[in-house]
Amino acid sequence: MDKVRIPGPAGTYEVPVHRAPLHTRVLQGVGLAAFLTVFRMAAYLRSPKDFSMGQLALLFGAVSSGGAVGGVVYYATDTWRVLGGWRKTLANVLSLLAYCFGTLAVIALVYGLTKGAVF
Repeated sequence: MDKVRIPGPAGTYEVPVHRAPLHTRVLQGVGLAAFLTVFRMAAYLRSPKDFSMGQLALLFGAVSSGGAVGGVVYYATDTWRVLGGWRKTLANVLSLLAYCFGTLAVIALVYGLTKGAVF
């Protein structure tokens, strides 16, 4: 496990960087994104029956892919989170932006390949 040396009040501390392996972070990103999508659909009282199978597949595929990308970026920026301060904020913002861009990239790719037929 990688460790980062951080100065503290009693000297220098060695803090573990990755508390979870990469595949765990990716699965957490996928699961969280899919759960939030289902939760959001329930919150707006929209039934999955309002969507075609292609739209549902695109929706869950896009948010799961975005979650996986966000999980990878989260893992890659763990060192910044450990250091704290503005680096931690930047790491969190980058993780969220990676999720958003990953999701939008899948939607744009499917839209381009199907010429909008899924929508």
